[in-house]
Amino acid sequence: MFMTKVTHERGINGVLIKNWLKERFGTQGLDIINGKLSTNASVMLLEPVMSDWYPAGLVAEIFTTIGNEYKDKYPDILVEYGRYAANQSVKGFLRYLARLITIETLTKRMMAFWKQYHKGGSISAGAFSEAQGREKTLITVEGFELGSSGCEVIQGYLEALIPFANVKGVKVKEKTCIYQGNSQCSWEVSWDA
Repeated sequence: MFMTKVTHERGINGVLIKNWLKERFGTQGLDIINGKLSTNASVMLLEPVMSDWYPAGLVAEIFTTIGNEYKDKYPDILVEYGRYAANQSVKGFLRYLARLITIETLTKRMMAFWKQYHKGGSISAGAFSEAQGREKTLITVEGFELGSSGCEVIQGYLEALIPFANVKGVKVKEKTCIYQGNSQCSWEVSWDA
């Protein structure tokens, strides 16, 4: 059953955020973020159960807290985390297999991949087009209401995920955002033809 809004996030998201914070900022950075979270968000961050589902608002709170703490010094910090999450999601043999798929196959399978991490919402790719030596598509996300910080994470995720489809020169540019008054969030994704 399709839910129009993301209501829950899989615990693997908490695992990835925790590991990234420790790698990027050390235990002290993790402690700084944790100290600013509500009790429930803190539990999700420090003791996430990979296969459990957590209310989406907890992830939104964590993303917002990271942005508030580090964005002045590192403006693309949440995009950076999105890249990390994509790279960690495609590891080992799966990384090898991912390199064998086409961009068409990857974009068709996005919704199946989405459901592994999110309850509700959707992701889809538009038709492909080519201009000036570049191919492009529009990736649209609906129902992912985790704040503008969450949108930045998705942008980074796309930047790291799309190259696994054996394309080069990937660029991701935000086109619309619900936090700027649009009805959905979308990114133009382009790569070398």
